[in-house]
Amino acid sequence: MTISASTLSTWLPPRRRAFVQTLALIVAAMLVSMLLSDPAHAQAADGVTSMAENIKTWLTGTFAKTIAVIAVVIVGFMFFTGRASLGLLVTVIVGIFIVFSAQWVVDTITGGA
Repeated sequence: MTISASTLSTWLPPRRRAFVQTLALIVAAMLVSMLLSDPAHAQAADGVTSMAENIKTWLTGTFAKTIAVIAVVIVGFMFFTGRASLGLLVTVIVGIFIVFSAQWVVDTITGGA
């Protein structure tokens, strides 16, 4: 049994048939536009990448250096008042090392890509 346009006209009332034909035309147009368009994924990802770069710069730039100096000064004052331990000093220094060597560590692991 083959289905032709005349067979469909007997199955569907005229208003519904017009709706189905319009819907089919819209779906066909969407498929054609999806197949013929160039992907623009790089443009969308560029905004996210630049935002991530700005956050990285903020976390490892001048702001981070200022926070590191403040942390060392606080540990120094704690030693001055007798309330700090060598473990706290080592923890602060290791934390500073990790923050400022993060880019080098990632470049080393990923091969500088």
